[in-house]
Amino acid sequence: MTPVRTALVGYGYWGVNLARNIALAASLDLVAVADADEARRAAAVRALPGIRTWATFEEVLADDDVEAVVLATPALMHEEMAVAVLESGRHVMVEKPLAMTPEGADRVVAWAEVAGRTAMVGHTFLYSPPVRELKGYIDRGDLGRVQYLYSQRLSLGKIRRDCNALWNFAPHDVSIILYLLGERPVTATATSLTYIQDGVADVFFATLKFPSGVGANVHVSWLDPRKTRLMTVVGDEKMAVYDDVSADQKIALFDAGVARSGSFGEYESMGEFQWKTRSGDILIPKITMTEPLLAEMEEFGRSCASGEPGLTDATHGRDVVKILYAIDRSAASGGTPVELAW
Repeated sequence: MTPVRTALVGYGYWGVNLARNIALAASLDLVAVADADEARRAAAVRALPGIRTWATFEEVLADDDVEAVVLATPALMHEEMAVAVLESGRHVMVEKPLAMTPEGADRVVAWAEVAGRTAMVGHTFLYSPPVRELKGYIDRGDLGRVQYLYSQRLSLGKIRRDCNALWNFAPHDVSIILYLLGERPVTATATSLTYIQDGVADVFFATLKFPSGVGANVHVSWLDPRKTRLMTVVGDEKMAVYDDVSADQKIALFDAGVARSGSFGEYESMGEFQWKTRSGDILIPKITMTEPLLAEMEEFGRSCASGEPGLTDATHGRDVVKILYAIDRSAASGGTPVELAW
């Protein structure tokens, strides 16, 4: 497969990581970097000798050599820039979130279909080996029937001005939850707390309810003393904990649960009927780690070349945006549940 000639827009904190992995991906060829900051462009040239640089997004779209564009720009710019890339007949990879409203996400999806081009979103954790391992447990029934799960994505900083903690952190957790469960929620209920900047919430607690009866809770904050990247999945047979911060124990599988002590018919009254907890072995599986961002970039290139949708295509990104928007609306209304229609 001939590598897809790709330009990166935005060479900031995350753009540096993207550039490195685009350059490493066999399915992509990094041909240029665009950034308005002269110092960042100079840094790109030092890190990637021979790379072309531009100061503006317009220069990217004016170059006929560019076949695909990766956007690492502020969230508020994602929708318009992604549409502009697709309108120009190129493929696009957008860092999360895809857009800031469901309507904006719909627009990007529609333009990808009209243009016949690939549009993907940077939900990198879906390419993480521990998340894939956790997905395998659920799909094989190793945990039994999933009852509920919850995630915590906490840290002290980095404080954003262009979006709140929900839109900065929760796209990761919501995308993972959708991937693990294979279904979309029907209601979202949330509360938020704001301390630093008026109108920019620092902490969110959100609950999602799914058609199967599974419940999910998402807690995000950039005002927490410890960096936490934790997800717990509770099944009726076993339970699993995914700890992305851990160096050598990314997944722990607990042979634990709650079981009846006999059947109800064996007892004279409900008071005699007992539930017993069961606590068995804890398994720490060996997981071979690979760089998720590189796997994501490889899939983007393959999708551009083949036309086959990637795991984190624009439709998946639109679902995430719709859920985030519902959570934000619920929090803004003081916790009123918001129904999600699909």
